[in-house]
Formats: sequence, structure tokens, C-alpha cells
Amino acid sequence: MTEMFDIRLATLTDCASVAHMSNKLHVELDYDNPPHSTHSIEQMMFGPRPLIESLIAFDGEHPVGQAIFQPFYNPDHSLPGLWMTELYVVPDFRSAKVGKQLMAALATLALERGYVSIWWSVLLGNEAACRFYQRLGARNSGAVQYEIDGEVLTALAHGTDLETSSDLVS
Repeated sequence: MTEMFDIRLATLTDCASVAHMSNKLHVELDYDNPPHSTHSIEQMMFGPRPLIESLIAFDGEHPVGQAIFQPFYNPDHSLPGLWMTELYVVPDFRSAKVGKQLMAALATLALERGYVSIWWSVLLGNEAACRFYQRLGARNSGAVQYEIDGEVLTALAHGTDLETSSDLVS
């Protein structure tokens, strides 16, 4: 029988746990310098311009997983959807169906709020995550995700011709 976990929206007192789990995910994905702090998560979730929310799964009093998300405009439907920015489950609980329960809770929340979809991205090299999402019935949308940050973001903002600035584009 599958254990049921208590899943609820994160509160201000959960910000340290949200930051901790987000940093654990970054380390697992081989990022050298995980960026999250309790303060940064407090600002992102409860600051003057909140951008994200988190559903947290608990085993008793212990957080064992989370889904971080935010609303977005779904141009395929001209309606709002949810963008899941992270799904993380503590390694010792990965076979306990925490991820599936978090995704089900996120789907319930999306429907309650009138959202028509949940979108996310996953690193192609994260084969276990790809298999997990396929088992849920998710499909690869065929989209390719791009990112601009750092010096390239600054160059673009300042009107620098990126095609002639090959040292900025890698």
C-alpha cells in the first residue's frame, strides 16, 4: 500500500526547508554553487512581488519533497496555466510515490484555480525524471528551452550585436 503524505502550500515558516530542498536539487544536478537562501525564498514567495509558490510533502513533521510553481500565460489555450520550476523528492523517499502525490496535488490545485495545464522542463540527461513524467502520462511538447543570462543578457539589454560578440556567446 502506498503511504499518503501530508501535502500543503508552503508558509513563511517553511522557507528554510524550501531553500534547503532547492539547493539539494541543484547539487544533484551538478551545480557548484546552489543559489538559494531562506531570505531569497522568503522574497520570492512572500516579498513585495511574490513570484512562486511551493507545495511541500511531509512525512510527519519532516519535509520530504516539494513542487515549486508559478502561474503563466498558456498561449495554446489563451488561458492561464501553471509552470512547475522544480520537483524534488528527498532520495530516501523516491520509491514512496511522493513525486506522484505532489504532481496529483499540483494538478488538483491547477484545476481549482482554473488553470488549463501544467508545463515544466527537464534536463534531457535526467533520464529517471523523464521516465517518471512519462509514467504520469506527460508528453514531450517538442519545445526547446533557451536561456539568456549573465553577460549575454547585459549585452542584449544594451543593444550589443551578439553575432559579432562571439566571445559572449558560448
